[in-house]
Amino acid sequence: MKSTKEKTLQKVFQEFLAEQQSVLKPQTYSGSKLAINYFERYLNGYGSENLTETELERYEELSEGKGKEYCEIFGPSHLGLKEMESFLGLFMVLRVEASKNFLAIVGRVMHKLVKWLHEKGYLADGDYKIMDRRVKELKADLPIAVEVNGLMSEYAAKSPRGKYTEELKSRFTIKKIEPGKLWLEDLMGPGKLTGPALVSEGISSMCKTGWTVVLWIG
Repeated sequence: MKSTKEKTLQKVFQEFLAEQQSVLKPQTYSGSKLAINYFERYLNGYGSENLTETELERYEELSEGKGKEYCEIFGPSHLGLKEMESFLGLFMVLRVEASKNFLAIVGRVMHKLVKWLHEKGYLADGDYKIMDRRVKELKADLPIAVEVNGLMSEYAAKSPRGKYTEELKSRFTIKKIEPGKLWLEDLMGPGKLTGPALVSEGISSMCKTGWTVVLWIG
């Protein structure tokens, strides 16, 4: 595996985009560049959450002292499954207002990026196999998940409002699905199921067990 100590994520992304620009049509390249820009924005904003104590000290020193962003400090060794899952599964769904078409583009670009990182020696064989499989799954789920997000918001807005004996606002994993019903596990208190949370049958038919959802349940 090639040494990547001297290369930052910012430089690696620039290298990837330069190669893409040489083989893609301008419109296709524009979508790829925007997808990478969003990925870099996510890492600069949230990448530090996964750092060790020593790495965090280095990050804070360079960030506060020299105004450097995360992708200007760390290299491809800090790009793993957790970052890819959070970007595709959470950031693009919850933080970015994007069309289904663009989300499909983001999924394809991330899958291409993972393959490219492996080919260039920035990603070890074992890590590549795991990440490649997971990105394929996320790429297929991404447009559906965003559609479900919108449908859930609409469903909640139309639901009758009233006083509830209990309210729970958290991040949940979908553990069980029946028509119009979801059983959820609170990630802040794993092991205990909440449910059924009532949704439309259309929503439940699109959801998948294992998905993470952010809900406010009454």
